[in-house]
Amino acid sequence: LIVQLLSHMERESYTKNQLVWRQGSESISLKLVVSGNLIAMLEDEAGTNETITSGNTIGELGLLEGIARMSSVKCFSDEAVLFSLRRKTYEILVEGSPNVARLIDTICIRYLSARVQHVSNRIFETRCLPI
Repeated sequence: LIVQLLSHMERESYTKNQLVWRQGSESISLKLVVSGNLIAMLEDEAGTNETITSGNTIGELGLLEGIARMSSVKCFSDEAVLFSLRRKTYEILVEGSPNVARLIDTICIRYLSARVQHVSNRIFETRCLPI
């Protein structure tokens, strides 16, 4: 299934400080970080950012829900390689290759649940809700 999934993804390369997407832009893909590091930044929050290392995905919520990008993302390392899965391709997989689509859904659920847990831990540690 992994080989089948990767065959539907497009390879992308980025260099240091190159923008992957801007907060508020249309969500059209999920991306797997294969090498390098990215940084996600909230445009309206001073200094709020998160490093995204290889092996992680970004854009899961946008792929599944079609909502606008929630943060700006740019390349943080000298270079980064990502594999991108477009929403239209995902929709074709849902119809024609449900096992591959289910794998994508599982990956998205796991990453989104890890992010919810991370935020929950931060709220517990600081005993306040982020503003």
